Amino acid sequence: MNKFNRAISFFIVILIVFSLWTNIAQAASRDYIIDDGRRIPIPETYILKDIIYNVKNHGDEIKYYEAPTDLFINEQDYLFIADTGNNRIVKTNKSGEMIAVFKEANGKAFNSPKGVFADAQGNLYIADTGNQRIVHLSDTGEFVEEFVRPKSDLLSETFTFDPTKLCVSPTGYIYVLKGENILILDAYNNFRGYMGQTDIGFRLLDVLLRIFASEEQKRIIRKRTAASYLNISMNDKGMIYAVTMDYATGEIKKLNSVGSNIYRKYKTLQKGANLLNLDFLTTMKLESRSFVFGERNDGEGRVIMPLFKDIAVDKNGIVTVVEDVTGKIYQYDQEGNLLAAFGGKSDQQGRFSAPEAIEVDDNGCIYVLDRVLGNIQVFEPTNFIKMVHNAVNLYAEGEYNGAYNQWQKVLGIHSNYPLAHLGLAKSLFKQKMWKESMEEYKQAEDRDGYSKAFIQYRYEVVRNKFPIVLLVLIIIITIFVLLLRLIGKLAAEGIECFYMNGGKRFTIIEQLKLSLGVILHPRETFELIKDKRDSMSIAPGVIILGVLFLVRIFYIFTVHFPLADIDIRDSNIVLEAVKLLLPVVTWVIASFAITAILEGESKLKDIFIASSFSMVPYILVTFPIAILSNVLARSELTLYAVIINGSWIWIFILFLIQAKTLNDYKFGKTISVSMISVLNMALIWAVVLMAYVLTGRLFQFVAGIFREIRMTFN
Repeated sequence: MNKFNRAISFFIVILIVFSLWTNIAQAASRDYIIDDGRRIPIPETYILKDIIYNVKNHGDEIKYYEAPTDLFINEQDYLFIADTGNNRIVKTNKSGEMIAVFKEANGKAFNSPKGVFADAQGNLYIADTGNQRIVHLSDTGEFVEEFVRPKSDLLSETFTFDPTKLCVSPTGYIYVLKGENILILDAYNNFRGYMGQTDIGFRLLDVLLRIFASEEQKRIIRKRTAASYLNISMNDKGMIYAVTMDYATGEIKKLNSVGSNIYRKYKTLQKGANLLNLDFLTTMKLESRSFVFGERNDGEGRVIMPLFKDIAVDKNGIVTVVEDVTGKIYQYDQEGNLLAAFGGKSDQQGRFSAPEAIEVDDNGCIYVLDRVLGNIQVFEPTNFIKMVHNAVNLYAEGEYNGAYNQWQKVLGIHSNYPLAHLGLAKSLFKQKMWKESMEEYKQAEDRDGYSKAFIQYRYEVVRNKFPIVLLVLIIIITIFVLLLRLIGKLAAEGIECFYMNGGKRFTIIEQLKLSLGVILHPRETFELIKDKRDSMSIAPGVIILGVLFLVRIFYIFTVHFPLADIDIRDSNIVLEAVKLLLPVVTWVIASFAITAILEGESKLKDIFIASSFSMVPYILVTFPIAILSNVLARSELTLYAVIINGSWIWIFILFLIQAKTLNDYKFGKTISVSMISVLNMALIWAVVLMAYVLTGRLFQFVAGIFREIRMTFN
């Protein structure tokens, strides 16, 4: 019996330990950062310190908050809550104990106030939304003035002054959200203009509508508008921070005095290729880390569009925002790098139902106001996030060595914290330790930063070892010239061999030499393929395609880090083979099918050999450029792109010459047949894909039948 009791006790202890371990693990993995779209768990950054459920020491006042919509903490550490449902503004201390309640101003009761701002002296500015006014009260609650719809010829007759969120600058200007703009009022209720409207971008359809649409059609068509603002905040220097619905260039904005966003922007808005400015030749897609504010999925695969409800900025410029769809809190440094993400939606403590407003006090504690739950949750920073804050703040203040040491401590706690490597890299860069900075930028996978450090390192090497660099440059140029001569010589030998051959079959070496003829004599080379088809084999074509694939793999592993077009970790040998070789093979099939119908003279064998020969420029360009790229930086992309894109244009021209020469077409017919062949390629891919899907479905169906039969007889 004693043994049985001991066994039961031991089992219970194991369960308790397992439960505690599970809770600890869940708590430790609750917080995370987003690195190139991937969630990476990090140590806990904020812990729940307090929950203010209602108004403490409320006296005769209503105890509970009803649909509150705004929260503000001033420099005196007082909390001001826009208790919208109760038509009042509540002033409390940090513990939630009531200091004062404001219900009316100038003899008029508040009507659904949705915004509140308090300056350092405690003066209140209230967005009395239902009464269409802004009220200014003293720190004791006495009425000072009110701001109503300003009189201005610049405002339309339909303009409605319904302030929701506001802030007041040290100079006395009032900034009020108004749809896609921020409206500015001076201390005398004068309209001072709008600021901060986001760019809606160019759209060709708009131009066509302006030119061809009638006046009636223009009135019916809905005009495109800029993204709306959702909330606004201001630091102690008068810099405006805001959250918007601008999913194109970035939802979080930091506006300068003229309303331009100087915070981190997305890189998704780029000019399209334009034949007039040769963008198609001078640009190319390079590997870059994806970045968005917040997230675009909820962790379970469901796509979301984030809706940031509020933004708070601490005294050092660290930005904290709260998002409504997922209930997450995201924190960013002064440059827009994500420091931490935590929270979520649920009925548990530390989670939210409908987060509406967020504030940060001087101690770094985060206050989150929940509209549905009617409470304020207070989160206290952990030592880990304090170290991260200290590191980014030291860097912002120019203490680069101190920032470096602090990031080293962060890595000592969490070695996979990506921002730590970026912080080390930037600190080393500022200390002019270029090579060490490059290594850290590589660890952080920041290709732009790596490129900047590389430029400085290259300049230092060239300056200190100029004679050696000059000698190496001369050797490279000499080798390049000799290689060009060798290619020309081998091509000439290959063409001459085909002319001199007496009907014997050509060796693989002779055909490979002939393939070099596409460099200087493409038409003549394709004519020889057509005339000597019976003496040629497809083996050289297969070899060329094999070398083509090997050169691509060599390029992936050799190209300079900032100029890579794919991350090595994301590369897939099979996929690379498919991307490179499938178009060539499909072209052979599609082109033969079309030319056989449209009076073409080419055979399947001719097209395969000629197509493989047409890919020779890729080999001749990609192999050396992969090596030489290691002396180029990302800022020198134009030259690099011209070489790479030029080789593809060259290949495209060779395919046209091939189609014309092998089939003896006129130029116009060559273009039309080539276009039809491309469409035929797309059709072949679609049919193959459909067959693959249907085969998979059929396999599942047959497997299901066998399972049913086996279950029946068992």
